[in-house]
Amino acid sequence: MLLDDRLEAVAAFVEAGAAVADIGTDHGYLAMELKRRDSSRRVIAADKNGGPCGAARKTLRENGMEQAVEVRQGDGLAALAAGEVDTVCIAGMGGKLITDILAAQPEIFAGLKCVVLQPQNAFGVLRGWLYEHGWHIEDEALAKVDGRVYQIIRSVPGKAAMPPGQELLIGPVLLKKRPELFREHVENNLEALAKVMAGMRKGSSPDRKRLQELEKDMEKLEAMLG
Repeated sequence: MLLDDRLEAVAAFVEAGAAVADIGTDHGYLAMELKRRDSSRRVIAADKNGGPCGAARKTLRENGMEQAVEVRQGDGLAALAAGEVDTVCIAGMGGKLITDILAAQPEIFAGLKCVVLQPQNAFGVLRGWLYEHGWHIEDEALAKVDGRVYQIIRSVPGKAAMPPGQELLIGPVLLKKRPELFREHVENNLEALAKVMAGMRKGSSPDRKRLQELEKDMEKLEAMLG
């Protein structure tokens, strides 16, 4: 089974031989492919709702992999025991929700060697949280599916200097690597910021100080385009 470019980028950041949990597995496609591509991996597919767990079991059963990947129902990292995986993938959730999931089980999170994350929003919040908690961004990628550009983050333990605000939004590694979709990625963020500012200006009493801050943010983003 082929993954779309978004999940393909997530899979590419999982090391060979890793013991990995796919949190919020949905239909189990990522978990199944991680095991199919490297049978030495231990793979757990977890979701807090029964429906996705049933869908994941169906996917695995139809592909003859029901015994190869364990499906568990549980809320975030609470579905795991301390030390049984070294890598966690969380894709397709909001950035703030991802931080809540990681923070909710500190004893599980502390035992991880790597997290591979694909947030839908609040990108700066998520990256900042990782740096604040003794992790840093090791690698990043962009993927485009159905016209939308997604950010994929590989983070590992180790203290590092917190990148400045707009780098947390865009991605410090993406800024250095400037992959194929980088310009579109920055332009999308500029467009989103412009909409926020336009909405503020329509208000009866716009926050002038905040607008000035956002204008500076736009200048920093524009500078990234070179």
